[in-house]
Amino acid sequence: MPNENIQVAGTGPAGAAGAGLANQQAPRGRIVFLNALPLNALPRSHLRLDILPVANLNELARWAQRRLQEGYEVVHFIRHPATIAVLRQLGIPLSEQPNAGLYAYCGGDIIIVITLRALQRGQEVQQVRLEDLETWVVQVL
Repeated sequence: MPNENIQVAGTGPAGAAGAGLANQQAPRGRIVFLNALPLNALPRSHLRLDILPVANLNELARWAQRRLQEGYEVVHFIRHPATIAVLRQLGIPLSEQPNAGLYAYCGGDIIIVITLRALQRGQEVQQVRLEDLETWVVQVL
């Protein structure tokens, strides 16, 4: 998170925050939660990415709540209900509905990539714990 107290180590309809959570003004920007970072979702130009691992998901939840109050929109492209549930339990304001849509970068997006520490191909994970997740903040420079 840019210049925030997040501890960092070393407007899809299904992904939008629930009604009443965001300010009524036009969104200031988007915080986008993804389960992977598809490079083809980014502009086809020379880019630099700033990628920082997040050490504390509770701080991330507080940071997301503050951005929401500032007028940011929170969206997600996460299709796993168990991952959505654990993030919502932390207070991260994600829609309960899984979203298998395709993400496309919009200027100013702050991207939060959340993955399982142990990848499990071809198997739907039913239970996810906080310690099962790895998280990174990605900004396009």
